[in-house]
Amino acid sequence: MRAFALAAAVLLAFPAAASAHVEMSPERVDPGSFTLFTVLSPDESEQPLTGLRLTVPEGMEVDAASATPGFTTQLVRDQSHRIVAISWQGGSVAPDDLGLFHFSASVGSGEATLHLVGVQTFADGTTKVWRTPVVEVAKESSGSSSDTTGRTLGAAALGLAVVALAAGFRRSR
Repeated sequence: MRAFALAAAVLLAFPAAASAHVEMSPERVDPGSFTLFTVLSPDESEQPLTGLRLTVPEGMEVDAASATPGFTTQLVRDQSHRIVAISWQGGSVAPDDLGLFHFSASVGSGEATLHLVGVQTFADGTTKVWRTPVVEVAKESSGSSSDTTGRTLGAAALGLAVVALAAGFRRSR
């Protein structure tokens, strides 16, 4: 029971770590920079994830998207030939597994918040729309990267502690 209470406390203290959704890293880039982005697409469905489509907002210029094993990668262009979406289709990510997709892009020279939209497609034809991929285009303020890293490492350490406590609790029964 103690392990359960600790696990609940961890989930409440770190809601971002507890709730999975389509995310992108890095979450912050310098203005005018060229970056390799990683899109994390966990399959929270009971069906295999068979596709991911990511919109590309104004202020971000995609240079290339990497092939993801089992998926067909397509760059979607508008009438002016600007890449407006990246599509990875036809693969399979099992329920409760994580799909990783990569692309390189440059961002404008001004500070901005870029909002992307991820659309997951599942084997049964259903889709799930996520508005969570966000990139802050801003100069790194002193300490913000280490603060974020510290929180992430702290959440991971607490999660491991909960697992260890739960395992110990089961053995003692």
